[in-house]
Amino acid sequence: MSKLTHRRRSAALAGMAATAALTLLSACGGGSGGDGEAAAKDTGVASIETPKAGGATVSASAAAESGRPQLRLDTSEAEQTRLTGIYFDCLRDHGAPGGYKPGSKQWYPGGGSDRITSAARKACLPKLPLQPPELDPAKNPHYMDDFRAYIRCLNDGGLKVKGLSDGSGWNYDGQSSLTQAQEAKLDHDCQLKAYK
Repeated sequence: MSKLTHRRRSAALAGMAATAALTLLSACGGGSGGDGEAAAKDTGVASIETPKAGGATVSASAAAESGRPQLRLDTSEAEQTRLTGIYFDCLRDHGAPGGYKPGSKQWYPGGGSDRITSAARKACLPKLPLQPPELDPAKNPHYMDDFRAYIRCLNDGGLKVKGLSDGSGWNYDGQSSLTQAQEAKLDHDCQLKAYK
């Protein structure tokens, strides 16, 4: 029997967000190509040059996140589903492939993320929920310490898991007597406790 790998819901949504952000950034790529005269002009106001990364400025990244719904660690499952549904509906309205799961009223993208056009991603990016900053290694300087506390909490709660070394998820490390609903509650409670 192969080991199952659990990647937090946030990792799945973060993957979609990263794909959308990369698409947006590649569309906005390229430098000004100027000779620097405008930058050297003294306007009497002190400023700091923002370094460019991959052809985009930090301000472009911040602009892409501006106005997007921000999830918190204590955001309910229903609210997460509602906000993600708004993003998915936008993708559907912009021609992304997908469909409805049996028994669900929510449309889901399908056919692979490579089939979603860059125009659909760009149009819908403002609706893509941002994950809690505590769950983002780039924004949480104590992410790996928090991740280890999260894994300990899961194990202490009866879910036998082993964390992945990069902090991106975990593998089952034995049988659990918890139901799926109990596992989901434990996961949520441990996130609230570990990521501060």
